[in-house]
Amino acid sequence: MRRCSATIATMLALVASGSAASALAAPSYQVSACNSAPEAANNSWSWATNDPAQPSHYAEHASCPYRLGGAGGTADQEGGLSTTDALGLSSGATPGTSAGWTFAAPAGTTITGITYERYIGHQLDPFNDWSPALRANGVIVPGETCLDSSQNGETCAVGGPPGTGGETATITGLAAHELSLSIVCQAPSGDECVTGATQHQVWAAMYGATVTLADPTSPTLSAPSGALWGSGEAGGFHKGTESVTVAAEDVGAGVANIVLSADGRPMETYTAPCNFTFPQPCPSSTGTQTLTLPTTQLSDGHHTLTLVASDAAGNQSTIASHEITVENSAPGPPVGLSATPTHTGSSTFTLTWSNPQGQLAPITAALYQVCPAAGSASCSDPGGAPAAGPVIVAVPGPGGWSIAVWLSNAAGNASPANAARTNVVVPSSQSGGPGSGHGAKVHVTETLRRRELIVHVTGPASGRVRVGFTGRLKGKIVASAGTARSLKHGRLTVMFKLGPRTAAQALIRVSAKLDHETAVTSTLARHRHSSR
Repeated sequence: MRRCSATIATMLALVASGSAASALAAPSYQVSACNSAPEAANNSWSWATNDPAQPSHYAEHASCPYRLGGAGGTADQEGGLSTTDALGLSSGATPGTSAGWTFAAPAGTTITGITYERYIGHQLDPFNDWSPALRANGVIVPGETCLDSSQNGETCAVGGPPGTGGETATITGLAAHELSLSIVCQAPSGDECVTGATQHQVWAAMYGATVTLADPTSPTLSAPSGALWGSGEAGGFHKGTESVTVAAEDVGAGVANIVLSADGRPMETYTAPCNFTFPQPCPSSTGTQTLTLPTTQLSDGHHTLTLVASDAAGNQSTIASHEITVENSAPGPPVGLSATPTHTGSSTFTLTWSNPQGQLAPITAALYQVCPAAGSASCSDPGGAPAAGPVIVAVPGPGGWSIAVWLSNAAGNASPANAARTNVVVPSSQSGGPGSGHGAKVHVTETLRRRELIVHVTGPASGRVRVGFTGRLKGKIVASAGTARSLKHGRLTVMFKLGPRTAAQALIRVSAKLDHETAVTSTLARHRHSSR
């Protein structure tokens, strides 16, 4: 077949004038089909005809990818996405009928260009009754038809099948909502367009196409919510792994992703399922999505969070910004921890310390724990204390003990690894008086407060103890009580109610002994006028 040299020259000029940079000028995106698309898919061009005749005068072909060989001939005319006249019909197509493949731009977008492999032509059509062409909004794109050729005669063609020298056309500067590669019967009224008998009279084949679309509209974000976007559930601070929920919508290319960043550094990205073989590659709405942030990846202190949605064309939403304060660290160790016996030979100690300076979250409490200095037995459960102390701590009995104190802050962070420690020693033999005992197993201290007698017992890590008291006045017993309890982690506290006469005048003796030992007791003798 003869090729129209003038038409080819026009197309070469179009290719030279268009550049990849202009075709991809932001904000824009590209949609590919057939040989130009991954796996040679076509999800963007659809075929249609307005010919009411049955059978149709037009034939639809979809052969992607194009694998047929040879130059020219029926096989090439019917390759890729193509439209031809139907062969062997007794009558031709009526004026005004048409058929072809159409690409429609999504709402909010505009087609600005196309790069495609095509083979457009007609033969034995000296009156130009057939009009095969690429049209934008129904208007023939200059150079993309045979009708403008000076060699228009019995045969004319633009482009050619892959591998036959037909150049790929790149067209820019369009502003269309629709492209169509179609054949139209433009014979005069009362006439008809002749169809082929053994060879097609007209054809319009496209083997691969990449359409460029402009999308000027940015996506929108919903109002974010969730712990990460709140005021801080840990006393006004953020810690651990927190999340934010958000949704995005877009008119045009669709939402491609939502990015959560901290101080400008991306931390997590939601990526939408996108397919650039569709005119709208990405979904118009993401629905509600949850993005999580391990705040341990941030330093303790103040940070700026941002959420940004992007569409397939690269447009970005307005930034959603939020300020947070992160506190994942426990307070530092107490400063100057010291332990002072409450009285000589006592197994109770007053702990004092100062809190470290420069803490981000305020220190709100302290915890302490008693362990054997030699580490030969289990430690007590942690006990609570005021943030700045002091606190009175009882150790289980004679011997060496290690007392640890660590701090907790407003964010709820506390770590025994940040403890300060001090060692104390309780003599194994005591001479009596407050806190003294006759055995090595159980020790008691008591407090007389108005009409309450509070007895503190320390001893082995476990065991059942009988605790009692006797009140004597002028040699007569005026009050007595007792109870059996179990030591828990070496400690026990028992409270007795006293009558006013006993509390005011009686000499009170307190005793405690292990029920599985004999002659193992501790006794205190106290009168309300004593030095306590």
